Amino acid sequence: METSVCSFMRACLHSYDALRGKCPKKENAIFWDAVVISAADEQQAAAFRLQIQRKSERGLLPLVPYHVFADLPGAKMGSGGATLHILERLAELYGDRSFAMRTLLIHTGGQSKRLPSHSVLGKLFALLPLSADTEFQMLDLKLAMYAPFLVRMAPGVFLTCSDDIETYALPVASEGRWTFEGTGFTALAHPSPMSLGLTHGVYVLPENPAASSTCVTTSCLEVLQKPTEELMRGKGAIVTLTKEDGSCEEIAFTDSAFFFDSSVMCRMLRFYEKAKPLSYEIDAYGDFLKALGTKTRDVGNVDAPDGWGDTKPSIQDALRSSDLRVIVLPSSRFYHLGTTLEYVENLCTSKTFERELGTSRFVSSRLVGLPVEQNAPSRIEGVVMGSSLHSGCIVGSTVVIEHCRFEVPVSVRKNCIVSNCRLAGDSEVPVDVPNDCIIFTACVTKSDASGYVTVAFGVRDDLKLVSKERESLSYFGRRFGELARSGTVDLSLVFEECSDACSLWEARLFAVKPTMSEAFLSTLHFVRCVLAGNSGDQSCQVADVKVSMRDIVMWKDIPRIISHQDSIFD
Repeated sequence: METSVCSFMRACLHSYDALRGKCPKKENAIFWDAVVISAADEQQAAAFRLQIQRKSERGLLPLVPYHVFADLPGAKMGSGGATLHILERLAELYGDRSFAMRTLLIHTGGQSKRLPSHSVLGKLFALLPLSADTEFQMLDLKLAMYAPFLVRMAPGVFLTCSDDIETYALPVASEGRWTFEGTGFTALAHPSPMSLGLTHGVYVLPENPAASSTCVTTSCLEVLQKPTEELMRGKGAIVTLTKEDGSCEEIAFTDSAFFFDSSVMCRMLRFYEKAKPLSYEIDAYGDFLKALGTKTRDVGNVDAPDGWGDTKPSIQDALRSSDLRVIVLPSSRFYHLGTTLEYVENLCTSKTFERELGTSRFVSSRLVGLPVEQNAPSRIEGVVMGSSLHSGCIVGSTVVIEHCRFEVPVSVRKNCIVSNCRLAGDSEVPVDVPNDCIIFTACVTKSDASGYVTVAFGVRDDLKLVSKERESLSYFGRRFGELARSGTVDLSLVFEECSDACSLWEARLFAVKPTMSEAFLSTLHFVRCVLAGNSGDQSCQVADVKVSMRDIVMWKDIPRIISHQDSIFD
Protein backbone atom coordinates (compact mmCIF):
# COMPACT_ATOMS: atom_id res chain seq x y z
CA MET A 1 0.00 0.00 0.00
CA GLU A 2 1.43 3.35 -1.03
CA THR A 3 1.64 6.20 1.44
CA SER A 4 1.16 9.75 0.19
CA VAL A 5 4.18 12.03 0.22
CA CYS A 6 2.38 14.53 2.46
CA SER A 7 1.47 12.00 5.15
CA PHE A 8 4.86 10.27 4.96
CA MET A 9 6.77 13.53 5.41
CA ARG A 10 4.50 14.53 8.29
CA ALA A 11 5.26 11.18 9.95
CA CYS A 12 9.01 11.78 9.46
CA LEU A 13 8.82 15.16 11.15
CA HIS A 14 6.62 13.86 13.98
CA SER A 15 8.97 10.94 14.70
CA TYR A 16 11.95 13.28 14.78
CA ASP A 17 10.16 15.81 16.98
CA ALA A 18 9.48 13.06 19.52
CA LEU A 19 13.23 12.32 19.78
CA ARG A 20 14.38 15.86 20.55
CA GLY A 21 16.26 16.00 23.82
CA LYS A 22 16.12 12.21 24.17
CA CYS A 23 18.49 9.30 23.61
CA PRO A 24 17.16 7.33 20.61
CA LYS A 25 18.42 4.00 21.97
CA LYS A 26 16.58 4.49 25.25
CA GLU A 27 13.45 5.23 23.22
CA ASN A 28 14.00 2.06 21.15
CA ALA A 29 14.22 4.29 18.09
CA ILE A 30 16.51 3.78 15.11
CA PHE A 31 18.65 6.85 14.53
CA TRP A 32 22.09 7.91 13.34
CA ASP A 33 25.05 6.70 15.39
CA ALA A 34 26.80 10.00 14.68
CA VAL A 35 26.15 13.19 12.73
CA VAL A 36 29.08 14.92 11.03
CA ILE A 37 29.06 18.41 9.54
CA SER A 38 31.84 19.77 7.34
CA ALA A 39 33.04 23.38 7.54
CA ALA A 40 35.23 25.49 5.25
CA ASP A 41 37.63 26.49 8.03
CA GLU A 42 38.05 26.46 11.80
CA GLN A 43 36.26 29.78 12.20
CA GLN A 44 33.16 28.45 10.47
CA ALA A 45 33.46 25.20 12.41
CA ALA A 46 33.46 27.13 15.70
CA ALA A 47 30.28 28.96 14.63
CA PHE A 48 28.58 25.67 13.80
CA ARG A 49 29.66 24.05 17.07
CA LEU A 50 28.27 26.98 19.05
CA GLN A 51 24.88 26.71 17.34
CA ILE A 52 24.75 22.94 17.84
CA GLN A 53 25.59 23.43 21.51
CA ARG A 54 22.78 25.99 21.79
CA LYS A 55 20.27 23.63 20.19
CA SER A 56 21.39 20.76 22.43
CA GLU A 57 21.11 22.86 25.60
CA ARG A 58 17.55 23.78 24.62
CA GLY A 59 16.65 20.12 24.10
CA LEU A 60 16.14 20.57 20.36
CA LEU A 61 18.39 17.72 19.14
CA PRO A 62 18.31 13.95 19.63
CA LEU A 63 21.11 12.88 21.97
CA VAL A 64 23.72 11.41 19.62
CA PRO A 65 27.30 12.56 18.95
CA TYR A 66 27.61 15.63 16.70
CA HIS A 67 30.98 16.44 15.14
CA VAL A 68 32.05 19.46 13.07
CA PHE A 69 35.26 19.03 11.08
CA ALA A 70 36.93 21.90 9.25
CA ASP A 71 38.72 21.48 5.93
CA LEU A 72 42.48 21.48 6.24
CA PRO A 73 44.15 24.85 5.51
CA GLY A 74 45.84 25.26 2.15
CA ALA A 75 44.53 24.15 -1.22
CA LYS A 76 40.76 23.76 -1.58
CA MET A 77 39.74 20.18 -0.82
CA GLY A 78 36.26 20.14 -2.31
CA SER A 79 33.45 18.07 -0.82
CA GLY A 80 35.23 14.86 -1.81
CA GLY A 81 38.50 15.88 -0.19
CA ALA A 82 36.59 16.95 2.92
CA THR A 83 34.93 13.52 2.99
CA LEU A 84 38.31 11.77 2.94
CA HIS A 85 39.61 14.00 5.74
CA ILE A 86 36.46 13.37 7.80
CA LEU A 87 36.76 9.59 7.40
CA GLU A 88 40.30 9.83 8.73
CA ARG A 89 39.13 11.91 11.70
CA LEU A 90 36.34 9.43 12.46
CA ALA A 91 38.81 6.55 12.36
CA GLU A 92 41.02 8.44 14.81
CA LEU A 93 38.09 9.11 17.14
CA TYR A 94 36.30 5.77 17.03
CA GLY A 95 38.89 3.31 15.75
CA ASP A 96 37.43 0.20 14.12
CA ARG A 97 34.02 1.11 15.55
CA SER A 98 33.71 3.82 12.88
CA PHE A 99 33.21 1.04 10.31
CA ALA A 100 30.28 -0.36 12.30
CA MET A 101 28.47 2.98 12.61
CA ARG A 102 25.80 4.57 10.45
CA THR A 103 26.91 8.15 10.03
CA LEU A 104 25.07 11.09 8.49
CA LEU A 105 27.56 13.42 6.76
CA ILE A 106 26.27 16.88 5.84
CA HIS A 107 28.52 18.97 3.62
CA THR A 108 27.96 22.63 4.39
CA GLY A 109 31.38 24.21 3.94
CA GLY A 110 31.42 27.33 1.80
CA GLN A 111 30.50 30.99 2.03
CA SER A 112 26.95 30.85 0.66
CA LYS A 113 27.60 33.68 -1.78
CA ARG A 114 24.38 32.94 -3.69
CA LEU A 115 22.32 33.25 -0.48
CA PRO A 116 24.35 35.71 1.60
CA SER A 117 21.75 36.10 4.36
CA HIS A 118 22.94 32.68 5.55
CA SER A 119 26.67 33.27 5.05
CA VAL A 120 27.30 34.16 8.69
CA LEU A 121 25.35 31.47 10.57
CA GLY A 122 25.30 28.88 7.78
CA LYS A 123 22.53 27.49 5.55
CA LEU A 124 22.25 24.43 7.77
CA PHE A 125 20.90 26.62 10.58
CA ALA A 126 18.34 28.48 8.46
CA LEU A 127 14.79 28.43 9.79
CA LEU A 128 12.10 26.60 7.83
CA PRO A 129 8.39 27.52 8.02
CA LEU A 130 7.25 24.09 9.19
CA SER A 131 4.16 23.91 11.37
CA ALA A 132 5.53 22.49 14.62
CA ASP A 133 5.59 23.29 18.32
CA THR A 134 9.35 23.86 18.19
CA GLU A 135 11.57 25.51 15.58
CA PHE A 136 12.70 23.54 12.56
CA GLN A 137 15.99 24.46 10.98
CA MET A 138 17.48 22.87 7.89
CA LEU A 139 19.60 20.69 10.20
CA ASP A 140 16.46 19.31 11.83
CA LEU A 141 14.92 18.49 8.47
CA LYS A 142 18.11 16.73 7.33
CA LEU A 143 18.11 14.62 10.50
CA ALA A 144 14.42 13.80 10.07
CA MET A 145 13.97 13.15 6.37
CA TYR A 146 16.65 10.48 5.87
CA ALA A 147 16.00 8.58 9.13
CA PRO A 148 13.40 6.20 7.56
CA PHE A 149 16.19 4.72 5.39
CA LEU A 150 18.02 3.45 8.49
CA VAL A 151 15.79 0.41 8.89
CA ARG A 152 17.43 -1.08 5.78
CA MET A 153 20.89 0.48 5.97
CA ALA A 154 24.23 -1.25 6.56
CA PRO A 155 27.06 0.46 8.46
CA GLY A 156 28.53 3.27 6.38
CA VAL A 157 28.12 6.94 5.51
CA PHE A 158 25.04 8.70 4.13
CA LEU A 159 26.26 11.86 2.37
CA THR A 160 24.14 14.93 1.67
CA CYS A 161 24.41 18.71 1.19
CA SER A 162 23.01 21.47 3.38
CA ASP A 163 20.89 23.37 0.86
CA ASP A 164 18.55 20.80 -0.67
CA ILE A 165 15.37 19.06 0.44
CA GLU A 166 13.97 15.79 -0.88
CA THR A 167 10.33 14.86 -0.33
CA TYR A 168 9.30 11.26 -0.92
CA ALA A 169 7.25 8.36 0.39
CA LEU A 170 8.28 4.81 1.17
CA PRO A 171 5.86 1.87 1.01
CA VAL A 172 4.87 -0.03 4.14
CA ALA A 173 7.59 -2.25 5.60
CA SER A 174 6.38 -5.41 3.88
CA GLU A 175 6.45 -3.83 0.42
CA GLY A 176 8.94 -2.04 -1.79
CA ARG A 177 12.23 -3.30 -3.22
CA TRP A 178 14.61 -0.79 -1.72
CA THR A 179 17.68 -1.27 0.48
CA PHE A 180 20.94 0.36 1.54
CA GLU A 181 22.34 -2.97 2.70
CA GLY A 182 24.44 -3.87 -0.35
CA THR A 183 28.17 -3.28 -0.70
CA GLY A 184 29.47 -0.21 -2.52
CA PHE A 185 27.37 2.87 -3.27
CA THR A 186 23.61 3.32 -3.13
CA ALA A 187 22.23 6.60 -4.50
CA LEU A 188 18.81 8.24 -4.48
CA ALA A 189 17.31 9.06 -7.88
CA HIS A 190 14.43 11.42 -8.53
CA PRO A 191 12.29 11.69 -11.69
CA SER A 192 12.92 15.28 -12.77
CA PRO A 193 12.23 17.51 -15.76
CA MET A 194 14.90 17.07 -18.39
CA SER A 195 15.97 20.70 -17.83
CA LEU A 196 17.02 19.90 -14.26
CA GLY A 197 19.38 17.25 -15.57
CA LEU A 198 21.42 19.95 -17.32
CA THR A 199 22.66 21.22 -13.95
CA HIS A 200 22.74 17.99 -11.93
CA GLY A 201 24.07 14.47 -12.00
CA VAL A 202 21.96 12.09 -14.11
CA TYR A 203 21.77 8.31 -13.73
CA VAL A 204 21.57 6.12 -16.82
CA LEU A 205 19.50 3.09 -15.81
CA PRO A 206 19.26 -0.31 -17.56
CA GLU A 207 15.47 -0.26 -17.67
CA ASN A 208 12.66 2.25 -17.34
CA PRO A 209 11.54 2.27 -13.71
CA ALA A 210 9.12 5.11 -14.34
CA ALA A 211 6.28 2.68 -14.91
CA SER A 212 6.52 1.51 -11.30
CA SER A 213 4.60 3.41 -8.66
CA THR A 214 6.73 2.11 -5.80
CA CYS A 215 10.38 2.37 -4.81
CA VAL A 216 12.75 0.09 -6.68
CA THR A 217 16.47 -0.58 -6.43
CA THR A 218 18.24 -1.01 -9.75
CA SER A 219 21.76 -1.20 -11.09
CA CYS A 220 23.22 1.83 -12.87
CA LEU A 221 24.92 1.88 -16.25
CA GLU A 222 26.56 5.29 -16.02
CA VAL A 223 26.59 8.60 -14.14
CA LEU A 224 26.52 11.78 -16.23
CA GLN A 225 27.60 15.07 -14.61
CA LYS A 226 25.70 18.15 -15.83
CA PRO A 227 25.19 16.63 -19.29
CA THR A 228 23.85 18.35 -22.38
CA GLU A 229 20.46 17.30 -23.74
CA GLU A 230 22.26 15.71 -26.69
CA LEU A 231 24.44 13.60 -24.37
CA MET A 232 21.45 12.53 -22.27
CA ARG A 233 19.59 11.39 -25.38
CA GLY A 234 22.66 9.64 -26.78
CA LYS A 235 23.24 7.74 -23.53
CA GLY A 236 19.59 6.74 -23.13
CA ALA A 237 19.17 8.79 -19.96
CA ILE A 238 15.88 10.39 -21.01
CA VAL A 239 12.76 8.42 -20.18
CA THR A 240 9.20 9.02 -21.34
CA LEU A 241 6.71 9.09 -18.48
CA THR A 242 3.00 8.63 -19.11
CA LYS A 243 0.90 10.71 -16.73
CA GLU A 244 -2.50 9.82 -15.28
CA ASP A 245 -4.26 12.02 -17.85
CA GLY A 246 -2.57 10.12 -20.69
CA SER A 247 -0.11 12.85 -21.62
CA CYS A 248 3.60 12.13 -21.87
CA GLU A 249 6.58 13.88 -20.31
CA GLU A 250 10.30 13.42 -20.86
CA ILE A 251 12.21 13.05 -17.61
CA ALA A 252 15.67 12.20 -16.34
CA PHE A 253 16.64 10.52 -13.07
CA THR A 254 18.69 13.10 -11.19
CA ASP A 255 20.91 12.76 -8.13
CA SER A 256 20.72 14.05 -4.57
CA ALA A 257 22.11 12.18 -1.57
CA PHE A 258 24.00 8.88 -1.63
CA PHE A 259 25.30 6.19 0.71
CA PHE A 260 28.51 4.18 0.76
CA ASP A 261 29.25 1.22 3.00
CA SER A 262 32.24 0.39 5.20
CA SER A 263 34.09 -1.38 2.37
CA VAL A 264 34.13 1.90 0.43
CA MET A 265 35.25 3.72 3.57
CA CYS A 266 38.29 1.41 3.69
CA ARG A 267 39.10 2.08 0.02
CA MET A 268 38.84 5.80 0.51
CA LEU A 269 41.09 5.75 3.56
CA ARG A 270 43.73 3.68 1.75
CA PHE A 271 43.65 6.15 -1.14
CA TYR A 272 43.86 9.16 1.17
CA GLU A 273 46.83 7.72 3.03
CA LYS A 274 48.76 7.68 -0.26
CA ALA A 275 47.43 10.93 -1.75
CA LYS A 276 47.51 13.36 1.19
CA PRO A 277 48.12 16.19 1.51
CA LEU A 278 45.75 16.97 -1.34
CA SER A 279 46.81 19.77 -3.66
CA TYR A 280 43.62 19.74 -5.75
CA GLU A 281 39.85 19.59 -5.30
CA ILE A 282 37.89 16.35 -5.26
CA ASP A 283 34.13 16.56 -5.73
CA ALA A 284 32.03 14.04 -3.83
CA TYR A 285 29.57 13.79 -6.71
CA GLY A 286 31.62 14.43 -9.83
CA ASP A 287 34.66 12.41 -8.74
CA PHE A 288 33.37 9.66 -6.43
CA LEU A 289 30.58 8.64 -8.79
CA LYS A 290 32.41 9.39 -12.06
CA ALA A 291 33.93 5.94 -12.54
CA LEU A 292 30.94 3.95 -11.25
CA GLY A 293 28.31 2.11 -13.23
CA THR A 294 28.58 -1.11 -15.22
CA LYS A 295 29.24 0.66 -18.54
CA THR A 296 31.90 3.01 -17.17
CA ARG A 297 33.73 0.18 -15.43
CA ASP A 298 34.20 -1.59 -18.76
CA VAL A 299 35.53 1.48 -20.59
CA GLY A 300 38.91 1.70 -18.88
CA ASN A 301 40.87 4.29 -16.97
CA VAL A 302 39.68 7.80 -16.24
CA ASP A 303 42.31 10.51 -16.58
CA ALA A 304 44.04 11.55 -13.37
CA PRO A 305 44.01 15.22 -12.36
CA ASP A 306 46.48 17.51 -14.10
CA GLY A 307 49.94 17.39 -12.62
CA TRP A 308 49.77 13.83 -11.35
CA GLY A 309 51.29 12.06 -14.31
CA ASP A 310 51.66 8.37 -13.55
CA THR A 311 52.99 8.77 -10.01
CA LYS A 312 49.81 8.83 -7.93
CA PRO A 313 46.54 6.93 -7.98
CA SER A 314 43.25 8.68 -8.76
CA ILE A 315 40.16 8.44 -6.59
CA GLN A 316 38.35 7.00 -9.62
CA ASP A 317 40.86 4.14 -9.79
CA ALA A 318 40.43 3.50 -6.07
CA LEU A 319 36.64 3.28 -6.36
CA ARG A 320 36.26 1.83 -9.86
CA SER A 321 35.34 -1.73 -8.87
CA SER A 322 32.72 -0.56 -6.35
CA ASP A 323 29.12 -1.38 -7.12
CA LEU A 324 26.57 1.38 -7.68
CA ARG A 325 22.88 0.82 -7.11
CA VAL A 326 20.18 3.43 -7.47
CA ILE A 327 16.98 3.66 -5.44
CA VAL A 328 14.35 5.25 -7.64
CA LEU A 329 11.82 7.23 -5.61
CA PRO A 330 9.00 7.69 -8.16
CA SER A 331 6.90 10.20 -6.22
CA SER A 332 9.83 12.21 -4.90
CA ARG A 333 10.78 15.83 -5.50
CA PHE A 334 14.08 17.64 -5.20
CA TYR A 335 14.07 21.22 -3.91
CA HIS A 336 17.20 23.35 -4.02
CA LEU A 337 17.39 26.33 -1.66
CA GLY A 338 20.93 27.41 -2.48
CA THR A 339 20.16 30.73 -4.19
CA THR A 340 18.14 33.77 -3.19
CA LEU A 341 15.54 33.29 -5.92
CA GLU A 342 15.18 29.53 -5.24
CA TYR A 343 14.77 30.23 -1.54
CA VAL A 344 11.99 32.77 -2.07
CA GLU A 345 10.27 30.69 -4.75
CA ASN A 346 10.14 27.49 -2.69
CA LEU A 347 9.15 29.09 0.60
CA CYS A 348 6.68 31.61 -0.82
CA THR A 349 5.19 30.42 -4.10
CA SER A 350 5.65 26.66 -4.51
CA LYS A 351 2.34 24.96 -3.70
CA THR A 352 3.92 21.49 -3.82
CA PHE A 353 6.59 22.55 -1.29
CA GLU A 354 3.87 23.92 0.96
CA ARG A 355 1.67 20.84 0.62
CA GLU A 356 4.35 18.16 0.96
CA LEU A 357 6.12 19.72 3.94
CA GLY A 358 3.08 21.25 5.60
CA THR A 359 4.57 24.73 5.74
CA SER A 360 2.88 27.76 7.24
CA ARG A 361 3.25 31.49 6.60
CA PHE A 362 3.39 32.72 10.19
CA VAL A 363 5.60 30.47 12.32
CA SER A 364 6.85 31.02 15.88
CA SER A 365 6.08 34.73 15.51
CA ARG A 366 3.85 37.39 17.04
CA LEU A 367 2.35 40.80 16.34
CA VAL A 368 2.78 43.74 18.72
CA GLY A 369 1.69 47.36 18.81
CA LEU A 370 -1.80 48.35 17.74
CA PRO A 371 -4.48 45.76 18.52
CA VAL A 372 -5.48 43.46 15.71
CA GLU A 373 -8.89 41.87 15.36
CA GLN A 374 -7.58 38.64 13.90
CA ASN A 375 -4.85 36.23 14.93
CA ALA A 376 -3.96 35.83 11.27
CA PRO A 377 -2.59 39.21 10.18
CA SER A 378 -4.39 40.40 7.06
CA ARG A 379 -1.51 42.55 5.78
CA ILE A 380 1.10 39.82 6.19
CA GLU A 381 0.98 37.57 3.15
CA GLY A 382 4.59 36.38 3.04
CA VAL A 383 6.52 33.94 5.24
CA VAL A 384 7.40 35.16 8.74
CA MET A 385 9.52 32.98 11.05
CA GLY A 386 10.77 33.57 14.58
CA SER A 387 9.92 37.27 14.47
CA SER A 388 8.11 39.96 16.45
CA LEU A 389 6.45 42.47 14.12
CA HIS A 390 4.46 45.63 14.64
CA SER A 391 0.87 44.98 13.63
CA GLY A 392 1.14 47.76 11.06
CA CYS A 393 3.80 45.91 9.06
CA ILE A 394 3.07 45.06 5.44
CA VAL A 395 4.69 41.86 4.17
CA GLY A 396 4.09 40.93 0.53
CA SER A 397 3.42 37.40 -0.68
CA THR A 398 6.96 36.89 -2.03
CA VAL A 399 8.77 38.03 1.12
CA VAL A 400 10.60 35.98 3.76
CA ILE A 401 11.24 37.51 7.19
CA GLU A 402 13.21 35.59 9.82
CA HIS A 403 14.61 36.46 13.26
CA CYS A 404 13.45 40.10 13.11
CA ARG A 405 12.02 42.49 15.68
CA PHE A 406 10.23 45.52 14.26
CA GLU A 407 8.60 47.77 16.87
CA VAL A 408 7.36 50.21 14.20
CA PRO A 409 5.55 49.56 10.91
CA VAL A 410 7.83 48.31 8.15
CA SER A 411 6.73 47.66 4.57
CA VAL A 412 8.39 44.84 2.62
CA ARG A 413 6.42 44.23 -0.52
CA LYS A 414 8.05 42.09 -3.20
CA ASN A 415 10.85 39.52 -3.68
CA CYS A 416 12.71 40.21 -0.45
CA ILE A 417 14.53 38.36 2.31
CA VAL A 418 14.86 40.22 5.62
CA SER A 419 16.91 38.42 8.26
CA ASN A 420 18.18 39.23 11.76
CA CYS A 421 17.09 42.87 11.60
CA ARG A 422 15.81 45.05 14.41
CA LEU A 423 14.11 48.46 14.49
CA ALA A 424 13.37 50.08 17.85
CA GLY A 425 10.16 51.89 18.67
CA ASP A 426 11.82 55.31 18.86
CA SER A 427 12.27 55.44 15.09
CA GLU A 428 10.06 58.10 13.52
CA VAL A 429 11.08 57.49 9.92
CA PRO A 430 8.65 55.60 7.66
CA VAL A 431 10.44 52.41 6.70
CA ASP A 432 9.95 50.90 3.28
CA VAL A 433 12.31 48.16 2.13
CA PRO A 434 12.93 48.31 -1.65
CA ASN A 435 11.65 45.46 -3.81
CA ASP A 436 14.01 42.69 -4.98
CA CYS A 437 16.24 43.11 -1.95
CA ILE A 438 18.02 40.81 0.47
CA ILE A 439 18.85 42.61 3.72
CA PHE A 440 20.27 41.26 6.95
CA THR A 441 22.19 42.39 10.02
CA ALA A 442 25.33 40.86 11.49
CA CYS A 443 27.57 41.68 14.42
CA VAL A 444 31.30 42.18 13.93
CA THR A 445 34.15 42.51 16.40
CA LYS A 446 37.64 43.60 15.38
CA SER A 447 40.38 45.88 16.64
CA ASP A 448 39.17 49.15 15.09
CA ALA A 449 35.42 48.55 14.99
CA SER A 450 32.87 46.63 16.98
CA GLY A 451 29.15 46.84 16.42
CA TYR A 452 26.37 45.95 14.04
CA VAL A 453 26.31 46.10 10.27
CA THR A 454 23.33 45.70 7.98
CA VAL A 455 24.06 44.29 4.55
CA ALA A 456 21.86 44.72 1.48
CA PHE A 457 22.09 43.29 -2.02
CA GLY A 458 19.76 43.04 -4.96
CA VAL A 459 18.33 39.54 -5.36
CA ARG A 460 20.00 39.30 -8.77
CA ASP A 461 23.38 40.68 -7.71
CA ASP A 462 26.21 38.27 -8.51
CA LEU A 463 28.53 38.10 -5.51
CA LYS A 464 30.68 35.41 -7.14
CA LEU A 465 31.51 37.43 -10.25
CA VAL A 466 35.15 38.57 -10.30
CA SER A 467 36.21 41.40 -12.58
CA LYS A 468 39.45 43.24 -13.26
CA GLU A 469 37.39 46.34 -13.96
CA ARG A 470 35.73 47.40 -10.73
CA GLU A 471 33.66 50.03 -12.54
CA SER A 472 31.84 47.27 -14.44
CA LEU A 473 30.59 45.42 -11.36
CA SER A 474 26.88 45.85 -10.72
CA TYR A 475 25.07 46.59 -7.44
CA PHE A 476 21.27 46.75 -7.43
CA GLY A 477 21.46 46.96 -11.22
CA ARG A 478 23.75 50.02 -11.14
CA ARG A 479 27.37 49.78 -12.30
CA PHE A 480 29.96 51.05 -9.86
CA GLY A 481 31.34 53.41 -12.50
CA GLU A 482 27.93 55.08 -12.66
CA LEU A 483 27.66 55.20 -8.85
CA ALA A 484 31.11 56.77 -8.59
CA ARG A 485 30.25 59.48 -11.13
CA SER A 486 27.06 60.36 -9.23
CA GLY A 487 28.99 60.61 -5.95
CA THR A 488 27.13 57.71 -4.32
CA VAL A 489 30.35 55.76 -3.68
CA ASP A 490 34.09 56.44 -3.62
CA LEU A 491 35.69 53.50 -5.41
CA SER A 492 39.05 54.09 -3.74
CA LEU A 493 37.37 53.36 -0.40
CA VAL A 494 35.13 50.54 -1.61
CA PHE A 495 37.84 48.35 -3.15
CA GLU A 496 41.46 47.71 -2.24
CA GLU A 497 43.72 49.58 -4.66
CA CYS A 498 46.26 46.76 -4.85
CA SER A 499 43.72 44.14 -5.84
CA ASP A 500 44.11 42.69 -9.35
CA ALA A 501 40.46 41.67 -9.46
CA CYS A 502 37.36 42.75 -7.53
CA SER A 503 34.01 41.28 -6.62
CA LEU A 504 30.86 42.46 -4.89
CA TRP A 505 31.77 40.12 -2.02
CA GLU A 506 34.80 42.34 -1.28
CA ALA A 507 33.08 45.71 -1.69
CA ARG A 508 33.27 47.75 1.53
CA LEU A 509 29.84 49.35 1.37
CA PHE A 510 28.23 48.84 4.77
CA ALA A 511 28.71 51.01 7.86
CA VAL A 512 29.38 49.57 11.30
CA LYS A 513 26.99 51.12 13.83
CA PRO A 514 26.52 50.86 17.61
CA THR A 515 22.94 49.52 17.42
CA MET A 516 21.00 47.23 15.11
CA SER A 517 18.41 49.95 14.45
CA GLU A 518 21.04 52.46 13.35
CA ALA A 519 22.70 49.88 11.11
CA PHE A 520 19.37 48.97 9.49
CA LEU A 521 18.37 52.58 8.80
CA SER A 522 21.86 53.52 7.60
CA THR A 523 21.99 50.78 4.99
CA LEU A 524 18.41 51.43 3.83
CA HIS A 525 19.36 55.09 3.28
CA PHE A 526 22.41 54.04 1.29
CA VAL A 527 20.40 51.64 -0.89
CA ARG A 528 17.85 54.37 -1.63
CA CYS A 529 20.70 56.62 -2.79
CA VAL A 530 22.01 53.83 -5.03
CA LEU A 531 18.59 53.27 -6.58
CA ALA A 532 18.02 57.01 -7.03
CA GLY A 533 21.48 57.53 -8.49
CA ASN A 534 22.47 60.35 -6.14
CA SER A 535 24.81 60.87 -3.20
CA GLY A 536 22.11 61.85 -0.70
CA ASP A 537 23.28 63.07 2.70
CA GLN A 538 26.39 60.98 3.28
CA SER A 539 28.04 63.41 5.70
CA CYS A 540 27.06 61.43 8.77
CA GLN A 541 28.70 58.33 7.35
CA VAL A 542 32.10 59.75 6.41
CA ALA A 543 33.70 58.67 9.69
CA ASP A 544 32.00 55.26 9.75
CA VAL A 545 34.05 52.13 9.32
CA LYS A 546 32.80 50.38 6.18
CA VAL A 547 33.01 46.62 5.79
CA SER A 548 32.43 44.03 3.07
CA MET A 549 30.87 40.58 3.20
CA ARG A 550 34.37 39.13 3.27
CA ASP A 551 35.13 41.26 6.34
CA ILE A 552 31.88 40.28 8.04
CA VAL A 553 32.48 36.55 7.60
CA MET A 554 36.00 37.04 8.97
CA TRP A 555 35.02 39.18 11.99
CA LYS A 556 31.55 37.82 12.76
CA ASP A 557 30.50 37.71 16.40
CA ILE A 558 28.23 34.66 16.59
CA PRO A 559 27.35 34.90 20.32
CA ARG A 560 25.98 38.43 19.88
CA ILE A 561 23.94 37.44 16.83
CA ILE A 562 22.47 34.53 18.80
CA SER A 563 21.82 36.90 21.71
CA HIS A 564 19.71 39.03 19.36
CA GLN A 565 17.69 35.98 18.33
CA ASP A 566 17.16 34.93 21.95
CA SER A 567 15.88 38.40 22.92
CA ILE A 568 13.43 38.97 20.05
CA PHE A 569 10.39 38.26 22.24
CA ASP A 570 11.68 39.91 25.44
